[in-house]
Amino acid sequence: MAERNQNLMILSTNEKSETSNNETRGGGASMELDRICEGFSNIINNINDIREGLSDEGTRYLFEEIKNNIAIIPPLTFLLPDKQEKKECKTDPTKAVCIACNVQFSIENSVLGDINRHIQRKKHQECVKSVESNRSKTVDTMFHIPTSDLQKLCAAEGTLVFHGIKHSHSYVSQACTVKLVKKCLLGSSITKNINCNRTKAREIACNVLAPSLTYALVLELRDVTFFSIAYDSSNRGNSKMLPIVVQFFSKFGVKHGLLEFIEQQTESADALFNNIKYVLEENELKLSQVVSIGSYNTNVNVGNNHSVFSLFNQLVPYLIKGYCYSHILHNSVKHGNEYLLFDVEAALLKIYAHFCRSTVILKHIRLRWLNLLPSIERLIVVHPVVKSYFLNLEHDECPNLLFKFFTSNEANVLPEVQVANLSLQREHTTGLNNRLKDNFFGCKVGQLLKNIQSSNQVEDLKKSCRSFIRSIIDYIEKYYNSSAAFYQSISIFSEIDIEKIQWKDIQQCCTFIHDIIIDEDGLYNDFNHIRSKYISLREKSGGIVKQVESFILSNLGASKQVVVPLYDEDSVHDDDECDLTYDSDSNDDDERNAKCHKEQEESLWIRSDYLWAFLLHGERVPNLQRLVQFVFAIPVSNAYCETVFSHMKYLWNNNRNRMKQDLVGAELKIKMNTNYTCTEFYDYLLNKPDLLKEIRSSNKYSHIAKVPRTA
Repeated sequence: MAERNQNLMILSTNEKSETSNNETRGGGASMELDRICEGFSNIINNINDIREGLSDEGTRYLFEEIKNNIAIIPPLTFLLPDKQEKKECKTDPTKAVCIACNVQFSIENSVLGDINRHIQRKKHQECVKSVESNRSKTVDTMFHIPTSDLQKLCAAEGTLVFHGIKHSHSYVSQACTVKLVKKCLLGSSITKNINCNRTKAREIACNVLAPSLTYALVLELRDVTFFSIAYDSSNRGNSKMLPIVVQFFSKFGVKHGLLEFIEQQTESADALFNNIKYVLEENELKLSQVVSIGSYNTNVNVGNNHSVFSLFNQLVPYLIKGYCYSHILHNSVKHGNEYLLFDVEAALLKIYAHFCRSTVILKHIRLRWLNLLPSIERLIVVHPVVKSYFLNLEHDECPNLLFKFFTSNEANVLPEVQVANLSLQREHTTGLNNRLKDNFFGCKVGQLLKNIQSSNQVEDLKKSCRSFIRSIIDYIEKYYNSSAAFYQSISIFSEIDIEKIQWKDIQQCCTFIHDIIIDEDGLYNDFNHIRSKYISLREKSGGIVKQVESFILSNLGASKQVVVPLYDEDSVHDDDECDLTYDSDSNDDDERNAKCHKEQEESLWIRSDYLWAFLLHGERVPNLQRLVQFVFAIPVSNAYCETVFSHMKYLWNNNRNRMKQDLVGAELKIKMNTNYTCTEFYDYLLNKPDLLKEIRSSNKYSHIAKVPRTA
């Protein structure tokens, strides 16, 4: 009925129809209009019932606005008498004028029947099409919701979910925040209609935000020539979780991302291989792009006979083992610990066991492999106090190992030796063989050894140090000697002064890419072009460092300034500063340790991957770009997987133990695959109409999304 009345733009009757003499003839039209008004009122009264039966948030919002707008619309404003056309029908009050086709027709017999017959005429339909194309505003625009308001509503709901995940809020807290905002901020149509309770927030995280951010990561992987895969496993109760992460060289430097987070039933080589291969195939990523597999150094992962690496190596013949140097260094120290005069690790365990009743000490000396060195450093700081404590105990209360450790002359010297060695290692990370050859352990160590009266003790301590260092060197060389030439050749890309790199170095590095995808003649031209660009830009705009810094911050945002600092200003963050970042009553400070370590881990100069990204930006150098992507795709450690576990433990704590694995995986993907701030993410959503459509659609709900819809 509304459509027909709309097509008949304006019906006009003669002035005489308003007189009492024509009330009898015009009674049919009046009755029809009354029926329309009554039906229209029924629709208004039933809108609430219709609205409650709908699950689509966008439709609910639409009906709410329709109700508000209809309340101020006069009944049937689209059936108005045209005062200019009344005079044309003075002789016949039973006729009406159709403005669309400018003709008169009779409405004497039946108003609606006469109107329907006129509408069905071909001439009227052609006139209506002409009017529709030239119409500036129609009645239905009064019922149309402004697109910007609906988009802002969906963007606000999506940003609230992102905000809760980024700051590790519970979904109960999320629902309470929404209710509080609606209560405090009145007068806004967006605030009034916002709805983001626990169920909806969870579904937006699992079925909208996480898939979208992961798909954006996959699109970047499809655009590069090479990338690497890394994985690790960690226990969560009786479940073993497996994150699969990637590393590649993006347009703005080395980038990591969480591709998938799954539950691993068995930790066998075949099961791990099948799951990783399935994830790659599910995301339509080619195995030929995989240049390296990074993992923890175990036989299941990197063994020569039957391991995850050997299974992938059968499919990708020139695959590179991605060793984790952090694990290797830790294991080398663990093996070298056997040659020390005292077992430091055993002493730490004894001290830990003695103070295990104190939760404060428990938090400070946990003995994971990443925290062994911090535990030793903390023991050195409190060494006099701890020594005094144990020596003042009754003889039967102090363990024999600790009594011997604190009373020996060597143990008294070891803390100062450790401090001296750490200060030397900050400045010199190579040359251990030269120190071993020259029997030189530093000036400070030499002075301390002179204070020992017994020459035999001095010689035993020197022998122990030599054996310790030799054991560490042998263990490291066992992993890297077979690939020494390869790592030596790709190390040229860590050089900041591009002018020092020679063509023969690039040529040597190119030999390790066995696929015929690099044209050596083209590579030569590309390299000389980039080197010339570096020389020309080196002295402009305050130097190359400022240019690279401006390039990275302008493309990755100001939030990257702390997360991935460009250079070091010889400043070390205070531990107390880091402690203030998180709640003191949290029982999970892994995330705090990871972030503090990340903030302190600043290079002395600009990162080489940032420099290469700056030089390659906007240049057509495909051969050199492939070579750079190959080099920077190789992982140097498995630290990113450890970061995933730190975030997992922080958000999947005892207070949120009812979370399911898919929800934890979704939150981790949102955390790890984006560096947006909350305000930046709101702007990001406003520019993604497809995401906004998914947020307001009912298809995001799991019980609906998993069932295919039929017409």
